[in-house]
Amino acid sequence: MQSNLPNFIVAGVMKGSTTAAAKNLAKHIDVYCVSPWWKAKINTQYQHDISNLTQGLSNEKSKEMDFFNKYQNYQRGIDFYKRYFPLYRIAMGESSPNYFYCNEGQSPNTVKRMKRDIPDAKIIIILRDPIDRAFSHWNHIQKPQNNFGLQYKDLTFNECTEQWATPENNNILQRSLYTDNLNTYIEGFGKEKIYVTTQEAVKADNLGEYNKMFTFLGVDELDSDPGFIIPNSGSYDTTLDDPSKAFLKTYFKSDVDSVKALYPDLDYSGWNTY
Repeated sequence: MQSNLPNFIVAGVMKGSTTAAAKNLAKHIDVYCVSPWWKAKINTQYQHDISNLTQGLSNEKSKEMDFFNKYQNYQRGIDFYKRYFPLYRIAMGESSPNYFYCNEGQSPNTVKRMKRDIPDAKIIIILRDPIDRAFSHWNHIQKPQNNFGLQYKDLTFNECTEQWATPENNNILQRSLYTDNLNTYIEGFGKEKIYVTTQEAVKADNLGEYNKMFTFLGVDELDSDPGFIIPNSGSYDTTLDDPSKAFLKTYFKSDVDSVKALYPDLDYSGWNTY
């Protein structure tokens, strides 16, 4: 079986439709993106023991690799990683929202590792309105079957945002701050190697936005929708309370202004007013 290195990464953001992107990009005949099916197949073929791996690589049901951001995975080596790209396609990649948060305490070397091992890779980043992303993140944590972010479990959204004592240690808030991480990728790969869009723009025009990504990846545009999965912004039993929304508009304003300065041509019409 031929092994190759990927030439693109869908790097985030969390709750920003990276799962939809992985599935939708792979609907193109010239694109391969790692999926749970391929992970299970490769693990079986190479008799991989995944018990000592973490995050995405430890879960065959996840489409995520989390190779570059977790040393426990990365230390397995680049030859181990290459095995997950058995097919040759013009565009070959993987998708993980955890890659975006390259300035978090556990992931300071993510971009450096990518730049060292896949220096010519292209990066796709899908942003989402920060308030909506945070609210979706909190709702995901409240699901009965969820097993992460347990410090926020059974707390109200307001308790997890406005009333949280140390915002700098709050994952729900910090993962809606984009500028520092965008700049880290820009410094590592150069702006021309990074394609940034918004979940809201993708949802409004699936075919148009994915055709832009296909062009960025060097494959032909599609004439019609091949059955794209529409990004799911979530249907919740709860509603966003006014005090939290007012607090978060102020909290995120500076970062949103910086993002808009970096990428002034993005469609922010689906975002809150900050």
